[in-house]
Amino acid sequence: MSTSKIAVVILAAGRGKRLGGKNQKVVHTLLGRPLLAYLLPTVKSLNPERIIIVVGFQKEQVFSWINDPSIEFVEQPEPRGTGHAVACTGNALGDYEGDILVLCGDVPFLTRRTLLEMITTHQSQSNTATILTTILEKPTGYGRIIKNNTQILEIVEEVNATEQQRLIKEINAGVYVFKKNPLFQMLPQVIPDPVKGEQYLTTIISLLSTQGYKIGSYQTLYPEEALGINTEEDLKRAEEWLKQGKITLNQKFFKGKTIFSSLKEKL
Repeated sequence: MSTSKIAVVILAAGRGKRLGGKNQKVVHTLLGRPLLAYLLPTVKSLNPERIIIVVGFQKEQVFSWINDPSIEFVEQPEPRGTGHAVACTGNALGDYEGDILVLCGDVPFLTRRTLLEMITTHQSQSNTATILTTILEKPTGYGRIIKNNTQILEIVEEVNATEQQRLIKEINAGVYVFKKNPLFQMLPQVIPDPVKGEQYLTTIISLLSTQGYKIGSYQTLYPEEALGINTEEDLKRAEEWLKQGKITLNQKFFKGKTIFSSLKEKL
């Protein structure tokens, strides 16, 4: 399984109010290790050309445990949403030509295999954007994937979804691969949400689709990979999975099947 060059943007600027809001969310510990410590080795195993972490709230907490000169940092000075966070990397990626993998720093159980399959799907199908999705029997709280056959039309957040759309079980896992130029051409068109005033990256999907760009998806069979640690309940669930051996520390292990992914104690 081979891929052409990729840059990775990790979003780690949010306050994480549902986890208390005092500390940066990605440094909350899961069995003694920061959440980001589960994700970064997986990202590094892809051998990307660039790794950029977008920091903001309590950025010093992120700096305090990362000692890796290959990792770059970009600051999001104000918490203005995920779309704005990606836009903040525009200068840093100015000379870069290639695809961009965007994901959040609070998703500890993503696997190398899934990310590679997703990137390969994106590149082999010549997609402008590719979304990681999964099927949840109870998709409450997640954005729903709206499709026309295999073409993704939009991601509808639950709060904005119709009753029929809420019956859709395919959800957005919050991981994306984009062609660089269309992404940054569209980001200035993302209108802030009227309620929260934030610019959401999910809006990019409908903008690209409306302009005729090809939007695809890669569906993981392991819903655990989509778990973002947003609440104390999420954190407790993840700890139980690890303690029960549903997911192990040295391998990503789901539903009785092992998917290889290097997890180092330190970067």
